[in-house]
Amino acid sequence: MSTEKIALVLDNIDRGTISTSLQTNGYYRKLKLLNSSVKNWESICEFLEDDTENEIIVLAKFTEHTLFRMCLPEYREVVGRLLNLLKQKKHIIFIYKDNLIGNFSYFQSVEIKGSVFEVDSKDDYLYYSETELENWLTVHGIEESEAEYLKRVTDLIKRINIDLTALPYEKLIDVEISGQNFIENVAEGLLFRIYVPNDRIWSNEFDKFITLFRDYASNIANEELKITQNRTDLGVICSLYSINKDISESEINDLYKQFTSFMDLCSSNPKEAEKIIGELDVSEPEKQRILRKYVKESQRLLLDIKQERESKILTIKHKLQNELQEYDLSKDVIDYVEDTVPSSKTTKHLTFGNQIVQNQTILMNPQIINKVDGIVTNELNGNIHFSPEETEFNKLIEKFSATVSEATELQTSLYELKDKASSKEKKRGAWQKLFGFLGKVGDKVGDVGVSLLQKYIEQQMGM
Repeated sequence: MSTEKIALVLDNIDRGTISTSLQTNGYYRKLKLLNSSVKNWESICEFLEDDTENEIIVLAKFTEHTLFRMCLPEYREVVGRLLNLLKQKKHIIFIYKDNLIGNFSYFQSVEIKGSVFEVDSKDDYLYYSETELENWLTVHGIEESEAEYLKRVTDLIKRINIDLTALPYEKLIDVEISGQNFIENVAEGLLFRIYVPNDRIWSNEFDKFITLFRDYASNIANEELKITQNRTDLGVICSLYSINKDISESEINDLYKQFTSFMDLCSSNPKEAEKIIGELDVSEPEKQRILRKYVKESQRLLLDIKQERESKILTIKHKLQNELQEYDLSKDVIDYVEDTVPSSKTTKHLTFGNQIVQNQTILMNPQIINKVDGIVTNELNGNIHFSPEETEFNKLIEKFSATVSEATELQTSLYELKDKASSKEKKRGAWQKLFGFLGKVGDKVGDVGVSLLQKYIEQQMGM
């Protein structure tokens, strides 16, 4: 394998913008077409298998025609091989938005918008009537019914969406923006982004926490990280980068969880924390210095977390007194608030300070509960107020995200969609990530709920 940086581009994905971005960031572009023979697909796999260090990045576009081709019997083995290889590489896959949720031009009710042909050829879409689809299956020796084959295609799409990084596209700009962002993020070593709204609970404490994480990564894991902050009118987008670009997403997720546990140990059980420090390959005085630093910082941080929680609860009580016009709140209401605001005994809530109000079994007037939930949510979220649909979105993100990186990126996208300071390009990128995520969790959530949320974010985009 050559020592130069290589980007494998599967199919024609734009009109030159991505090629220019690859060149600017020092990548040699290798193009392979997917409307091709099994032998060509095998050559793609062989090319990726030669990349034993997983240095190649991959940008791909799976059109409707490609997705149907991938399910033909003679392609299934090589398709499985290719998808497994893509898991190991930094990659991004574009799939037309209707195809991503299992709708195809085969159905007369599905309109393939003209804007998609800025990216694709009309031959990439089947436009089959039922009879023609049946003929297509017959020509390829498929004995399955149209319904059985369509299920095979939709199952493939679900696998791609769950196992790989797949984004929907509707227009050329969707491919261009997300493609450029992917290339630049890889080139710059971006690990994850977190949007912290102004006045969100523990926003100041999180700033300290992420700085300590950077120091921890350097001192204990020998990973050099860089933090940048981009401020908007509504909050701060905090981005974490690997300076040496030598740590993977799974490794940074494990390291982040390890750090959170370590910080809690420093406060609750310094002796156990000392054992972790004791394994470092540094002098004994340096070990003691590092331990003292983190014990002190963790205790200070937990104190700040505790005081901020108390301050938020007091504010919530005052607002409830005004709303309910009661001088003294009932014990049930006070207990409900206490149970709803996240605990201050750990640092694990700092990343997602806007914890979703959890359902509790309590005998209380539903109108009062709704008022309490609304006030609590607003206090936790800061100056960005969520609609019921966005609150539901947040619940799905926190429940079904596979990694910290995925969760923070999706939550950041949700905030960017709401932030009036976000550019149209950023909002379209946010829509792509959120729409793709809904397609991924559809089986767990239910088609009706997912469809409503998909329509909601499209309405937010004016689509």
